[in-house]
Amino acid sequence: DGIWMNMSDQAGTIMCLMVWFLLGYSCLTIVWLAETGGLPVSLSMIYCILCSLALSCHAKTTLTDPGSVPQSAVPSEAQRKNHPEQKLSMCSQCQTFK
Repeated sequence: DGIWMNMSDQAGTIMCLMVWFLLGYSCLTIVWLAETGGLPVSLSMIYCILCSLALSCHAKTTLTDPGSVPQSAVPSEAQRKNHPEQKLSMCSQCQTFK
């Protein structure tokens, strides 16, 4: 349902920007090393592909809603019988099962 981002988390935003800057800088450094002959070009390509995949995953987790447990989610009888010693915990805010 669109883009979600917690805008009130200044520390998280700063860390997010630092991750992007550091991964981008490391990718540029690896490319420069490959151009000057310090590293094989194939290794540079693999590193840049991995950096781009890491940044795309980071963007997806940063900009999408983390989700929540639905209000109607209740442990089944089978779960209760299989683990009778386990206490069913509930959220103190919304009173749903965790």
